[in-house]
Amino acid sequence: MEKEFKLKTKDGKYIFGRIRGSLEKPLVIFVHGLTGHVGEHIFHSGARFFEKNGFSALLWNQYSWQDGARNLSEVTLAQQAEDLDSVVKFARKKGAKKIFVVGHSYGGATVLLSKEQDFDGAVLWDSTYAPIDLLSEIKHDKKKGIYYVPWGMNIIFGKQMVNEMRNTKSLSVEVENFKKPIKVIVAGKNDLIKGWKKLYETIKVPKDFAIIKNANHTFDEEGTEEALFDETSKWLKKLKH
Repeated sequence: MEKEFKLKTKDGKYIFGRIRGSLEKPLVIFVHGLTGHVGEHIFHSGARFFEKNGFSALLWNQYSWQDGARNLSEVTLAQQAEDLDSVVKFARKKGAKKIFVVGHSYGGATVLLSKEQDFDGAVLWDSTYAPIDLLSEIKHDKKKGIYYVPWGMNIIFGKQMVNEMRNTKSLSVEVENFKKPIKVIVAGKNDLIKGWKKLYETIKVPKDFAIIKNANHTFDEEGTEEALFDETSKWLKKLKH
């Protein structure tokens, strides 16, 4: 049911992922968040949900353990957006005619920074819109020369990504100039609602907005994942015809 793929990037790295379902159906490309991976429940379950609802799914790791893959300590958001464009191009070459991208958290920012935007629509799941806000959680160990976040384990970031965060106060320009139909879905218990309500008003293309009540950022609460998928599906079904 799933086929794995390995895609070489322009700079000689490899992207690893898998495709679920036939590319003759509209394709949903999932983009995970910072420190994330395709095995997270919203992507694992999401791929199966959309397959049952007339879509195929492509899941890819922006960094992973496989030989030749990118490492989180070496990437930037801009690089991840370029890799997304490469994945979309790969899917087009494989025969996908309708492509939608779904980005969670920092993956939403990856979608917004896509230069080519060679997809037919987008959905943001509680997306980051101000990378600079993450700086408050990053620690700097000067002796070891590393930047890290202590999220249960020390996760190391490269200096380039930290500088990128420092210089990106908001993605308001990217939101305002986004070229494809877009739906913004925010978690009701997270703190991104206020900012996204303001940014949403600046979007010039066909758009939609939804709040998943009782949900935190990762949509772990009872029933919130299902509500997230339903809201996403309603939007994509409007766009796929």
